[in-house]
Amino acid sequence: MQSFLQAFAVPQVACSVIDRIVLPEEQRVIESLKTGLFSEEDVLAGFADAAYKRGIFSLSDESCGGASGGCRQYRLSSFYGRLDVFVISEPETYRSFPLETRKALDDWYFDAYYKQLSVPQDTVITQEEAFERIDKDERQVYLAPCDCRSLSGTCGKPVKTCLSWRSGANTFADRGLSEAIGKEKAKQVVLEAEKAGLMHTANPNTICNCCGDCCYLFRARRRMQAEHRSISWLKSAYVISYNEALCIKCGKCVSRCNVGVFTAEKETGKNSIKKITVQLDECVGCGICVPVCPAHALVLKRA
Repeated sequence: MQSFLQAFAVPQVACSVIDRIVLPEEQRVIESLKTGLFSEEDVLAGFADAAYKRGIFSLSDESCGGASGGCRQYRLSSFYGRLDVFVISEPETYRSFPLETRKALDDWYFDAYYKQLSVPQDTVITQEEAFERIDKDERQVYLAPCDCRSLSGTCGKPVKTCLSWRSGANTFADRGLSEAIGKEKAKQVVLEAEKAGLMHTANPNTICNCCGDCCYLFRARRRMQAEHRSISWLKSAYVISYNEALCIKCGKCVSRCNVGVFTAEKETGKNSIKKITVQLDECVGCGICVPVCPAHALVLKRA
């Protein structure tokens, strides 16, 4: 058991549930493997492909093709890689874990993610920009659950919201964990995500629909801010313009915003709002507050 824990880099926080994440028979195979590359012939018949789809194995760069390709060479993945696959492929099992265990796993995973994080390519985009990207990209688009909300899941917002054009080795698509969809369905995913209060972010290969609570990008951004680090990413080319004269102080912008741009000051001893404070330096330009403002006091403008 100890050799498996070391070989698979299993953290202490996972030990109480490890048999449900990595099956005992998988643990025995992992213990028997030598480091480096190996082929299907080096493990039990049919085991390698199943282990690859479960995130136990990864395909090496020397493999000829993805899950359906030939001359495949594998390497052992790690608990970090397996947990990412596990939470989206076996959500009911993950949700059956005690809350404190899930919180510990999420915290551990985020810390590991943050330590290896370089400057991300991700940026916030508007709904219109998301549609433009979908229309222009001729690659097959795939829909998968959000691994951030699958791991954390504290906000209650939709989970099946991540669009990706990645389909090579070690992707969710190649492991059979995402659904091939058309452009119109991809746009519908974006629309429904925005209705649910999710921001749109993108890099060259994905469009994600993010909340401020669970999303690792935004959690990383907050940690960097707390560490007084300069942040030049995760903002759109836009910023909110607020017209205080038009504001009816309904407070919808406060509950809609994921990054704390709006703050409501209540009337003393009353539930009504006295004042809305707007911190424009916190705005990432997602624009999802604009359509919920009944007084049209908010407009998205070029930064």
